[in-house]
Amino acid sequence: MTGLFWELHQSRQIGQAQSTAERAASKSDKVKWDVLGLQRRLEKLTLVNMAMWSLLQERTGLTEDDLIERVRQIDLSDGRADGKVRKEVARCGQCGRVMSRRHQDCMYCGAQNLEYGAFDGV
Repeated sequence: MTGLFWELHQSRQIGQAQSTAERAASKSDKVKWDVLGLQRRLEKLTLVNMAMWSLLQERTGLTEDDLIERVRQIDLSDGRADGKVRKEVARCGQCGRVMSRRHQDCMYCGAQNLEYGAFDGV
């Protein structure tokens, strides 16, 4: 009788392990597709940036050195040369609380007086 209970217990554990493995595989597939989508988006954005830069060079006479210097300046605008742009904290003009730049109105007081730039909300 003990052997039967042990086999049932083992069978249940195997079933649970298989279910866990299937969920992990499903999550892994989703992450893989998300990464592929991000790679395609990055490739397209790179292509668009290269096209914009070539147009600017043709029409303005800017050089690679000009571009490199501007990238360096923007990188340093947050006080760090780390290849990233950190956004300043947004504060509500009415209540002064910290808020996300993704929202158009303050979640604390409802004020809708935030100023947005071209790269806010991305």
